[in-house]
Amino acid sequence: MESLRQVQTISRQVYQILKDEIASGVYKPNDWLQEKELAERLQVSRSPVREALRQLAADGLAVEIPNKGMFVRSFSLKEIMEIYEIRKMMESSALKSLKGKLTEEMKRTLESFREDFIRLHQEGNLDEYINVDSAFHRYIIECTGNTILMELYRKVRTMNMTFRILSLRDKERFDESQKEHVQIIDHMIADEMEKAASVNDTHLTLAKETAIQQISENNGNNEN
Repeated sequence: MESLRQVQTISRQVYQILKDEIASGVYKPNDWLQEKELAERLQVSRSPVREALRQLAADGLAVEIPNKGMFVRSFSLKEIMEIYEIRKMMESSALKSLKGKLTEEMKRTLESFREDFIRLHQEGNLDEYINVDSAFHRYIIECTGNTILMELYRKVRTMNMTFRILSLRDKERFDESQKEHVQIIDHMIADEMEKAASVNDTHLTLAKETAIQQISENNGNNEN
């Protein structure tokens, strides 16, 4: 039993490492996740690596091709659009449901997010900004207290990880994103949830459009 728990703990650590590397672009869409190579690089046995790869596949970040192995999942433009649309539905519903329900502690947390967005944008710290961005949108869902919604949202956000960074590589989009986050937070604190949901919808639509544009441009450059 102790050995099983150890494998599960190590596999969780391996999963987090690979998840972060996929999100940051170390592993790109269609890259082969070789079990033996990963085990050697991370200095673990192949069993926890195998478990971590299965979890990546379950979360939609990897896909197993029979007789070939596990590969980083590549999302079509249609799938990317669908993921953003699902996020809009979930986050809009969550925001509207929070009308009159934010506690003072929740408001203080939102104010902290606001400060972080402004500071990190001023510093040009894109990597940390992306982490705060992810945490903020997750917090919107967590504020509802709906555990089923949180679980469904976790998977959608996980799949979104592989291309959400693309929208913020554009300097103009980075600037707009910071302003939009501040507006969403200000509306939430003021209990203007309809307005918060409206700004958030626009925010996700622009993020989707910029990500698709970046992918289309990258594909065009690769064909040349």
